[in-house]
Amino acid sequence: MRSLIPILALLTAAMAGTPAVAADLHRLWEARCARCHGEAGDFARDGLGAQPDLPAFLTRHRGGLPEAEARGIAAMLLAQAGTPPLFRERCGLCHPKAADLVRDTLVVRDGVLVGRYTGRRTDAFLAGHGRIDADERPFFVELLTRLAHEVGRAP
Repeated sequence: MRSLIPILALLTAAMAGTPAVAADLHRLWEARCARCHGEAGDFARDGLGAQPDLPAFLTRHRGGLPEAEARGIAAMLLAQAGTPPLFRERCGLCHPKAADLVRDTLVVRDGVLVGRYTGRRTDAFLAGHGRIDADERPFFVELLTRLAHEVGRAP
């Protein structure tokens, strides 16, 4: 599975200067976009289409988003477009929304994704959780880390 590190760098750059109101890009999507476009991941993978300058488009679309929020949503959608729906397939029965799971239970501390209350490293936790094998763990850790940035659980 490919690394999401370049996508994390893009997301971090896109979020620079984003106002606190948009610290949770998934809540912003749910409030402003989901009614017409559905779940962000499904939309990104199936309906995003070619958009030469997605952030600029988002500043104009349906009343538009502020520039910083548009950059954040664009980075989120582009990351999701390249991410297979493995979380839904492997984890969705117990954890319907990955963003909710991250928002409620995880945080990035010192650059490492850990349990919000336990401080336990997520990679170690996943070693014995949910039939996730050793080859899949990096994918899920990178996905959940990206989500931590998208929902405001990472510095």
